[in-house]
Amino acid sequence: MRKKDFLILQSFNVHYFDGRSSIPKSVTLELHDTFVQIRELNLSYNFKDIEVRAKLNNTPQSVTFSDGSYCMLDASDFFSLPNSKEAFILKIESKMRYALMSFAILGVFTAFCLTYGAAMAANILAPQIPKSAVERMSAETLELLDKQYMSASKTDEKKRDFITKQFNALLNKNGNLKLHFRSSAFFGANAFALPNGDIVLFDDLIEIEKDKEFRGIIGVLAHESGHVAHMHGLKMLIKSSISSALIGYLTGDISGFIASFTTMVIDAKYSREYENEADLYAMKVMKNNNIPAKYMADLFDEIAKKDTVSDNATLKSLISSHPAIEERIKKFREN
Repeated sequence: MRKKDFLILQSFNVHYFDGRSSIPKSVTLELHDTFVQIRELNLSYNFKDIEVRAKLNNTPQSVTFSDGSYCMLDASDFFSLPNSKEAFILKIESKMRYALMSFAILGVFTAFCLTYGAAMAANILAPQIPKSAVERMSAETLELLDKQYMSASKTDEKKRDFITKQFNALLNKNGNLKLHFRSSAFFGANAFALPNGDIVLFDDLIEIEKDKEFRGIIGVLAHESGHVAHMHGLKMLIKSSISSALIGYLTGDISGFIASFTTMVIDAKYSREYENEADLYAMKVMKNNNIPAKYMADLFDEIAKKDTVSDNATLKSLISSHPAIEERIKKFREN
């Protein structure tokens, strides 16, 4: 049907296809305030019956109508309905200064999300994770590590009993922690904590300890207890997930969104902030129990010696997975 003449906002020379034939017709497409019109064919369409393809650089636009017909514009033309967002988007995309400004804003936003934003979210979300979920995740992680990287401890049972008694008396007064002994060529002289309070201590670290009362070991276990108390493992997992989700969204690849917590335990290094918090927690525990922090420094010195002479390039140790070892040893000795 033909509408009576209204004010023409824009007009375009287009190729019209009726949807049945591949032969185009050269016509004029007129844009009015509430409809479009093709005078030569006595056709008009309300805006609700029109689909406009977004303008991509210098590619021709198409305007499709509800009856299956469509128009192809010249590459140099740009068609948009009144008050539509397409014109605004094209203006931003076609101006270099706007594009650079958008990249700058996106860069600042991304940097904030990956640093302060992720840290803020982790601090808020970590305490909200249900205990049952933390328990299940930690238990499954320990089970998987036992299958792939760890075996039963070969340390003398008397030593294990002595360390366990010290651990329970000094660190586990509330019963929320559990100490596990394991042997592992992969982890070497090391210890780690899972979010539910399971702490794994490896034989190689016990063998290096020179103090007969294992006060250096107690310091290391206190450090790992600090990670549990401050929820560092959960916070690291949340930050890692946020980073993976954001990068996946920006790049269009979400395959790495769900990061394995097992991988994080094996490969991740806590931030300097988290390490300092755990160190302060350990030194406070040792001070409250009249244990000089120098025993931790002595133990770290022994690990450093072992690492120097080790010919196993894949061997991990407590100091290789923690930053600024010299600074930390100095801090332990001063305290």
